[in-house]
Amino acid sequence: MQKDIFDDLIVVKRSGQRVNFNSYKIAVAIKSAFDSVYDNSDESCINKIYEKVLKYIENNYENRKTINVEDIQDIIEAMLQEGKYFEVYTAFSEYRKKRAISRKIFTQKQQHKFLKAIEKINDDNVLISDNTFKLNDVVVKYGMTVINEITKSYIIDNKYLREHDEGTIFIHDMCNFSLGKLSNIHIDMNEYLKNNSFDSFIYYLKSLGTEISGEISISALDNLLEQYCLQTFKKIYIEYLTNYLKVSGFDQYVNLNKIVEMVNKESDIMFEMSNYSIYMLSSQVENIFNQAYKDSFNKCKNDFYLNIKNLLCGLDATNKKYSFSFGTNYNHIGSCLNKIFIEVLNELNRLENVSAIFKYNQLNKDYLKEICSLVVNGKNIDIVNLNTSYNKSINEVEYFSDGVRIFENYNDDESSSNGRMVIAITSINFARLGLEFENDTIKNFYNKLDYVLETVKNELLLTFETVGNKNKDNYDYLFNRNVMSDQKLENGQKIRKVIKNGNLLIGLIGLKECINLLEKDESKQLSLLKDVLKFLNNKCLSYREETRLNFYINEPFESLASKELMTLDKSIYGIRKEIKNKCSYDSIYNLSILKDDYKSVGEIQKLIIGGSVYEIKLNKSISVGKLEELIITLFDSDVGMLKFRSKEVT
Repeated sequence: MQKDIFDDLIVVKRSGQRVNFNSYKIAVAIKSAFDSVYDNSDESCINKIYEKVLKYIENNYENRKTINVEDIQDIIEAMLQEGKYFEVYTAFSEYRKKRAISRKIFTQKQQHKFLKAIEKINDDNVLISDNTFKLNDVVVKYGMTVINEITKSYIIDNKYLREHDEGTIFIHDMCNFSLGKLSNIHIDMNEYLKNNSFDSFIYYLKSLGTEISGEISISALDNLLEQYCLQTFKKIYIEYLTNYLKVSGFDQYVNLNKIVEMVNKESDIMFEMSNYSIYMLSSQVENIFNQAYKDSFNKCKNDFYLNIKNLLCGLDATNKKYSFSFGTNYNHIGSCLNKIFIEVLNELNRLENVSAIFKYNQLNKDYLKEICSLVVNGKNIDIVNLNTSYNKSINEVEYFSDGVRIFENYNDDESSSNGRMVIAITSINFARLGLEFENDTIKNFYNKLDYVLETVKNELLLTFETVGNKNKDNYDYLFNRNVMSDQKLENGQKIRKVIKNGNLLIGLIGLKECINLLEKDESKQLSLLKDVLKFLNNKCLSYREETRLNFYINEPFESLASKELMTLDKSIYGIRKEIKNKCSYDSIYNLSILKDDYKSVGEIQKLIIGGSVYEIKLNKSISVGKLEELIITLFDSDVGMLKFRSKEVT
């Protein structure tokens, strides 16, 4: 097929506007028609029709300079009929008629585009059909459909929307950013827990889910609960000791007010009982002090066991994504809390919506065997390495369960995670770039990548401005001493000055396939990969200096975007043998050159500053000891974040 024919061909739109021929739009239109008929469209069928349409245009418009958009649609219909895809033809034809009617009714383009939202609601037919939706769920479902179309019609620039629809980029949370919803957040709950009960703490976390579209992370839960646990223990001890002394009649001979005053000054749950010897008038009284301590400790431990269990089960039942990290509080309270976390995780069935993240370093390596046991038994737990060359700091780094990493901050010299968020993620379809430039020069690849990066940067800036223009009063739960620097935010003020501490992430989807396509020589692939990542990081650095906002790259983990982009690419380019049996693009760590090269894996994780996951697929027969050895080897190689998948899990 001669490329220059399509390069020179001009499409005349209904308005008379003339634009360059874009074959991707044809593929999108054909795929949309197939998707409206089949739940799982066959990409090979879509690709077959797409190729026939292009071949027809090539043969019949070789000596013509223009083609009308209506003619392109007629050709699509003809090819669908010729291929005997009659249901798809009918769907495509009916859709054309609907669009024609709406264009007659609405003179403005945005108005007739918005009509699509009403049509989608009508097509869903939820209000008049049998279903299991709750009443509020129907309202939310319809509301989000309308908001999504408002965003597409009035808020997002058509250039970015076109690149998204055609599969060059993927705008995550398309329908959420216009609402002002943030993506992921490491919520700071220190202030909240000082003045509220544990039940209220759980309720508050659930409520936050209405204002966050992605994951809510409770950072360093063992540190967060330390003071709350201490205060709870002291209250219980005072209550028990007072009651025991009264029952025995010894309350008449000791100064309870002084004892209470001393207990309230304790800074650890391990009391030094010799400090209370002045009040131990006899061995009986000493026994009372010790018994009260023992019973209080057991009561506090049991209460916190139930509280943690209720916390995890309660959050898991919300169908929102939560995570919590633990492992680095080394005092008596921290040790007790971490043991409770492990006990609860061991007792519960695998949590689907709550992930535990164990933060490993040399000081808590004794826990690793127990953590490995949880992993082998299928519990939802990830491990983060605090000892890497890029995670060391006076503050602890925090990851989300999808590997997203927030630490460095252009607006602060001190790296930190707590109270910071991902504002938005927009991904680049690197596989598409690889397919486009497979037989081209690397210079042309970088030129196109530069163009796509600029598009993504500007789209993320639009998202930042859209969210940043919301004010504190638009939120019931966020920005109440739980987000970094939000104490500076007064009622009615725009949240821009607070969320500037968050991250704008450029996702890398299909980078593994891109490298395979651009460089056939495996021995040279690692070098090319590093060059691409360094190029991306240099661009992000220039964006940070230009905008004073935190632009970083990351590799999305198990993203719906990856599946959608692959489906579209298969429709356009056909089903290549490398991806024939796959439904989404691979992680970069599945490059053959990286297999068992853990040092290089660590180098790649270091370069993907916004975070990525190295996933370990577990054999059913793997032992705890073997897993522990593997993890230590990986961490010694500077790998920062590990996830685990049993072979039975798909």
